[in-house]
Amino acid sequence: MKTSNLIASLAIAFVSVAQAGDNSLPNVTVYGTATTEVTPDQMNWQLTVTNKGKDLAPVADNHSGIVSNVLKFLKASGIDEQKVQTARMEFGENWEYRNSNRVKEGYFATTRVSFEVTNFDLYQNLWSGLAKIKNVSIDYVSYDYSKRIEVQNETRIKALQAAKEKAKSLAETLGSRIGEPLLIEEDLGIQTMYAGAAFSNNLRTVQSTEGDSEGIAKGKIPIKLRVKTSFRLISP
Repeated sequence: MKTSNLIASLAIAFVSVAQAGDNSLPNVTVYGTATTEVTPDQMNWQLTVTNKGKDLAPVADNHSGIVSNVLKFLKASGIDEQKVQTARMEFGENWEYRNSNRVKEGYFATTRVSFEVTNFDLYQNLWSGLAKIKNVSIDYVSYDYSKRIEVQNETRIKALQAAKEKAKSLAETLGSRIGEPLLIEEDLGIQTMYAGAAFSNNLRTVQSTEGDSEGIAKGKIPIKLRVKTSFRLISP
């Protein structure tokens, strides 16, 4: 009796009418998931340069000097100039609240500086050197993998193979077999979540590794993909 109930439950959960092609075709629909863990080989930094003052002209001049010093330091540290970018440059009035009143305190200027590092041994020098530059803050440091697209393609194939094996197993449990594929979809929500999160493409460390540079543990980046597939269900 329990076996019959299990088979009936599987049939209800996985056998449905195909939405693509001939709607009369019985099918089995499943999800396949695969994850590949890689050791990061890129480090992405984002900095913010912000300074304030009473008068706009001096604030702007000082700001240009600070940004110039940051760029000179990065070049002297061995960072490729092609990997450095400044963005979101702006200045404006600096307002603060005092005793429930909005008070103008002068002006501010701000610039975002981002750059990419492939030599992880530079981490400690960059961290210490940037900390010595006034009005510079490190927003975040994240990891990425240069061959992410290639790994994603390989992981997608593994996810599709997993889906096929799952569909085959379910069909055989019901005394049937699978036929041609009727539907293949990639779950982009899963890919986005793991692709770029802190690294915005994701990236979280899940396992420490030996031999990392002083002050950091690169860990592993999980690249995860999920696909939805439907196969025609062939019964005796």
